[in-house]
Amino acid sequence: MFSLTNCVVPKRYNASLVLDHEKANFRGVLKVELEPRQGAKELSEFSLHGENLIVLSAHIGNLKFTVKYDRPGKAITFSTDKPIDVSNGQRVEPLILEYIGKINAIKTYKDATRGIFKTNYMDSETGSSDNYVIATHSQPGFARMILPCIDEVNHKAQFQLDITAHERFQIVSNTAAVSEERIPESQQKRVFFDTTPLMTPSLLAFVLGDLRSIESKVALPQGELPVRFLAAQQVELAAFGLDTVCKYLPALQEMFKLSFPIAKLDFALLPFLSDMAMENFGLITIQQDNVLLGPTNLADASVQSRVEQLLVHELVHQWMGNYISFDSWDHLWFNEAFATWCACEVLSNVKGADYFASDDYLFQLESCLKRDSIPESRSISDTCKSDHVAQTADAVDPQNYAKGISLIRSLQCSVGKENFKLALQEFVSDEKFHNRSIKPSEIWTFFGKKLRSENIPNYMFSWVHTPSFPILHVTQESGKTTLQQHRVKSAPDQQFEDVPYHIPLFTRLPDGSLDKNHALLTDRTLSLDYPVVSFNSNVQGYYRVSYESASCYEQIAQAISSGALSELDLYGIMRDLNDFIGNEIYQNKEHLDGLIHIISKTVPKIDNETLSKYYIGWSMGLKILEQLDLSVMRFASSGKDLDLEKLIIAPFFKRIDWPESFHGSKRDAYEIDVMAQVLSLGKKLPEVQALCAKYFKKVLQGPKAAIPFELVGSIFTVVSFQNTTLKQWKKHFELAKSSQGIAPHVTGCSPADLQTVALETIGFSTSLELVQKALNFVLTNISLGGSEKALFGMSYNAKEKCGNQCVRDVVWEWFIQHYDQWARKSLSGGSQESGKIKSTLMALSVIVFEMWLDTPEKIDTFTAMKQSAFGTTLGVSEIWASVKDSQLSKMKIYQGLLGF
Repeated sequence: MFSLTNCVVPKRYNASLVLDHEKANFRGVLKVELEPRQGAKELSEFSLHGENLIVLSAHIGNLKFTVKYDRPGKAITFSTDKPIDVSNGQRVEPLILEYIGKINAIKTYKDATRGIFKTNYMDSETGSSDNYVIATHSQPGFARMILPCIDEVNHKAQFQLDITAHERFQIVSNTAAVSEERIPESQQKRVFFDTTPLMTPSLLAFVLGDLRSIESKVALPQGELPVRFLAAQQVELAAFGLDTVCKYLPALQEMFKLSFPIAKLDFALLPFLSDMAMENFGLITIQQDNVLLGPTNLADASVQSRVEQLLVHELVHQWMGNYISFDSWDHLWFNEAFATWCACEVLSNVKGADYFASDDYLFQLESCLKRDSIPESRSISDTCKSDHVAQTADAVDPQNYAKGISLIRSLQCSVGKENFKLALQEFVSDEKFHNRSIKPSEIWTFFGKKLRSENIPNYMFSWVHTPSFPILHVTQESGKTTLQQHRVKSAPDQQFEDVPYHIPLFTRLPDGSLDKNHALLTDRTLSLDYPVVSFNSNVQGYYRVSYESASCYEQIAQAISSGALSELDLYGIMRDLNDFIGNEIYQNKEHLDGLIHIISKTVPKIDNETLSKYYIGWSMGLKILEQLDLSVMRFASSGKDLDLEKLIIAPFFKRIDWPESFHGSKRDAYEIDVMAQVLSLGKKLPEVQALCAKYFKKVLQGPKAAIPFELVGSIFTVVSFQNTTLKQWKKHFELAKSSQGIAPHVTGCSPADLQTVALETIGFSTSLELVQKALNFVLTNISLGGSEKALFGMSYNAKEKCGNQCVRDVVWEWFIQHYDQWARKSLSGGSQESGKIKSTLMALSVIVFEMWLDTPEKIDTFTAMKQSAFGTTLGVSEIWASVKDSQLSKMKIYQGLLGF
């Protein structure tokens, strides 16, 4: 690294740039103030980074330097045969360089925006494509395309620019313009900018061109801060973005207790930018489509939320990432994770709605845990080695980023939000951490000293250097609780070093309070001499919890009844059960018994307010039972019934407030989800059948927005299951053909969506005549594609009686009767029709084979015969092997769990 090997290091760059938008090159004069490194004796040679630059002259005082280019290394070496004495820190005169650089033309979004780049676009008034934008992108190592410099993140210096360009252009840079002068006898002007704070070269930025702007001022304790949004066109559509920045900037300054580091703030919205956004100090650049919002997008709450997160994330970087910077691209995962965590924390505080309880965050967290449970999982420290960073994406592993957000939040919750914020404020305000680039570990060491806890740096070291995550195994007996932790396994024979993690317990006690006596588990085991309701309260920790004794679930049920459990507590319990049940490594009888105990012991008894509080948990719990019902009822040779209807579904149905119509009714999304699952799982209950018949009429007849689309699949399933006459079936079938007239009766869907649901549920009837009718539909539409969806219900009802046979017997006879004909047609040529028949036949094979998983010999014989007759093109043996691999083991696990 040149910052370490050179005998002198730049401490300030003064650059004068001349940019002509009609030319492919720019000219620059650079004055570099050099500072001898400690122990240096003489200056005879040093190197700077430079790419696509041609140095015309280089001198220090009257001493000229020869120039040598290292094109592969993107570096320029300067040398002289008359060494300069730099011993004892002797002052060195500035290095003066004259050079030429390249302006990269950008024409499509595929062109990389690196260094200085330009694009032209059409003027909305004249219709001519003679408007221009010239901009920069310096991260990760593109500043060297703008000026010779030490382009390394562990090097911080000050920058001062002046830019000469066409007089009609607006010109902005990291800092505010301090003066401007016209160039005599030309159409150019020269704009001088203030000196930047100490910063890495990757944050250097300027933008110029035919730009328009909207602006405002933000009242901050140190005075008003000017804020502008600039864009080539329709900048007025950035009004929401401007309002967002003005709203959240004071909250961020309050978060850090440090004045905004620069005297102004600009956002340049660019037609092209390879990264979605870049947090340049004082001049944030963003690809314009992410912020310019028309009326339709502006009316979408999810779009507004995405824009808010983007802008506040970039604002956070002005303090953490810019003012405080990191000495290696290895730490970019932390830089980005911190910015997102902090943005979400500030957004939550201002809005009064906790982002970390939102669907977006919970889904991201669960996805991250699933990805981290695979055998190939590696630690953050092992996956952030950035030996070669050609673009920012090379240095950011999405898994590390998502995991980092959770770890920072977990630490914050462990030490307490107020303690965390005070330590952060003191750290950011400490000047020594601004004067140089740092390591994230320095933050945690500082926090540990400030909060008098060695566990803080140890905690972060543990999680950053240990792969995957742990499972906390919990048992209770005679009022005592035993904990044991092990790293998660994805295969029974998986081998790895099972190092104990630092697990923040977040323990919920029976009275609803959090346990302050045992906050962190760092050993393999821990025994508590008192009962506990739950761990990982509000899913604040990055781990799963396995409760493995009946008394654990009794404690949970009691806490639900008393309201002592939070809604996210129950969600977390159900989320982890969903991962354990059906998992041959972790599943045990206590898990399923505990799930049924929690629901059956609480739902009939608690009041409506308590019931509704836990809809997010009930939704996940019913999802587990829905999977069990599907697997066991389809495949269990004993036909043993789980009796879900009596234990769980009937009590749920009685407790839910079922309206006559949902028109004008606002319901929580999880309540609707629970309603849908109760209807689907309760399809055999007379009261469910009667309600679905009423709702089906609402779908057909209205009024407008009478039924949410999320309920339609369950309603159609129950109605189809009841159908016994051809007249009833035809009414359902007509919806699969066309739903144009009834779509307004259902909220949140299109006619095509309704048609799809109608087709997918048409086969739930167990009447022989109606099953044959649905099969005939598939037969006559085999070449259209997608007709196999009519068998979905038959797959679910595989072992239900159908005439003198079971449903699957009727399907099998039909399937083998027509298979050879379909196979021949699918192999008859390369026509579009034959391709669709082949696709449908393969899909049908999957569905039919799944019906017979409990008698694999039958399918073994069939696939061998068809492979012999038609070869490997239809992949019949491969399909069967795939079905067995994915379904048979899970079926056996479920049946074993239930004692079949």
